[in-house]
Amino acid sequence: MSGPSTLRVCIVTDAYLPSVGGVENHVLYLSAELERLGHKVLVVTHKAPPVPGLAMAQVESPVSVHRLAGGLLVFREHDIAIDPRMVASFERLLDQTGFDIVHGQSEGSYLVYEALTAARRRNIPTVLTRHSVISSKPALARWCLIPLTRLLAQRADGLIAVSHSCLEETAGFAGPVRVIANGVDTDEFRPKPEERRRLRQELGLAEDDLVIGYVGRLHTTKGVPMLLDVFEELGRSRGREFFPAGEGRGRLRLLLAGPGPLRAAIQERARASAGTILLLEPQPYNRVASLLNALDVFALPSRGEAFGISLLEAMACGLASVALSRWGVKELVEHDQTGLLADGPADFRAKLGRLVAERGLRERLGRAARRKVEEQFSWPRVAEETAAFYRELVSGAGRCRKPLARRTRCR
Repeated sequence: MSGPSTLRVCIVTDAYLPSVGGVENHVLYLSAELERLGHKVLVVTHKAPPVPGLAMAQVESPVSVHRLAGGLLVFREHDIAIDPRMVASFERLLDQTGFDIVHGQSEGSYLVYEALTAARRRNIPTVLTRHSVISSKPALARWCLIPLTRLLAQRADGLIAVSHSCLEETAGFAGPVRVIANGVDTDEFRPKPEERRRLRQELGLAEDDLVIGYVGRLHTTKGVPMLLDVFEELGRSRGREFFPAGEGRGRLRLLLAGPGPLRAAIQERARASAGTILLLEPQPYNRVASLLNALDVFALPSRGEAFGISLLEAMACGLASVALSRWGVKELVEHDQTGLLADGPADFRAKLGRLVAERGLRERLGRAARRKVEEQFSWPRVAEETAAFYRELVSGAGRCRKPLARRTRCR
């Protein structure tokens, strides 16, 4: 038995536009591709949080959005729904709209937990996407997230993990589980020589400068301090020796862009770097592809990525990359084929040095990375795999689990 050809999908998340991040990116493109396949999608989230003005330059939502009124907990770059009134509003929405499936997209989320619970009470199939490897997080975060994620999973008929590293943490889940990776817009994220020339000129980068870059959250967990240390060591110990004869007299530069608590400290190091470290403001998402094209090498020093969307975007732009060989990253990069993987800070420095010194290696890895992304990580492919899993759950949901008892309301 197969599910309906056109599905009515409700995606519930704490993470959506105008905020910027991996889950926001995932929901944005997945919902658009599902609609392109002919399905009807509604994204349900909370009200727009206060964000810097630049982030408001995001692209508009390609699908309908229902924003639930209520209070938010805004902590650093996170905005989390905490208001019980949102639950009652969502229950009314479920009763008024006939969804075939409800898809939760925020781990450790009160809103997603209550949304999946409400759907189960109405015998609507539910699915949860795991975007994080909890084992990679600090001890306090693990203490909070492990029980929350287990509670969420109890409300899901099916589970999606964005990598096998995420899958390893789903042991004991009773329903079907699928590994469906994140995707990337391969039309937007591609090599763009004209953008490279324009943006490098705009940023004051010489044509023969060799630019290492990182685009993402500026946070200790992302390994940014290590990247700064490694870059400065490379500059002190090797200098122009990285540039073979005939490759010009440009400088080795480091470009960083993104939000996060380390911005002030990085700005201090940038001021003391005599122009070799360039820190940009957080970029609107529609400018990221152009920014990546201005780079020669992408560096991902993060110690715990469940997948590595920023790395995937860099690979789609044909960039050679170096990353720490941990969690989902080692599934995305084939060492010495589509990028370089490092075991620790010293090895990261050595691998980054190789990419800086060897132009042929950069070009070979960049071409192979682009091919891999086109073959395996396009959004049409991700959306088709997700829709197939939806149909499986819709057709078998009645046999998987009994619906929860409806909540009794006092009058």
